[in-house]
Amino acid sequence: MATSLNGVVVYSSRNGTTLQYADWMKRELEIPMIDPARLDDQVLAVCDFVVIGTPVYSGKLLIGDWLTDNHERLGGTRLFLFVVGTDLADRGKRLMVIRDNVPTGMLARCEVFFLAGRLIVDGVEAVAADGDLVTVSNIIPLVRAVRA
Repeated sequence: MATSLNGVVVYSSRNGTTLQYADWMKRELEIPMIDPARLDDQVLAVCDFVVIGTPVYSGKLLIGDWLTDNHERLGGTRLFLFVVGTDLADRGKRLMVIRDNVPTGMLARCEVFFLAGRLIVDGVEAVAADGDLVTVSNIIPLVRAVRA
């Protein structure tokens, strides 16, 4: 049973992990993926939802300024935010990242998901002891939420 979804994936990525998750979301939901700077009002007008992907570095979302600048434009749209990081196991740290980076008015209509990231030091990817934690299965809860 195919369902038509009217949405878009916007993302900001520095080392490629967030881009990988955004691409998996695009494929799974069969929706376009676009750079946040190109999300204009014409595109937004036909979207029922926006999936937003960003890595976090030292407690700051790479897409944080864009969220602040555009939270009013996104006012009537369902929002799904996925945050990619390597050090987000602690619930308190997660809450702090969201509180410090997502405009208060946006939180009420935004579902947030935390996804495992890759550690890259000086341009070299460090391999985790238990293998690659970045897998397509990580997006399953996010995909289910969008489709619900």
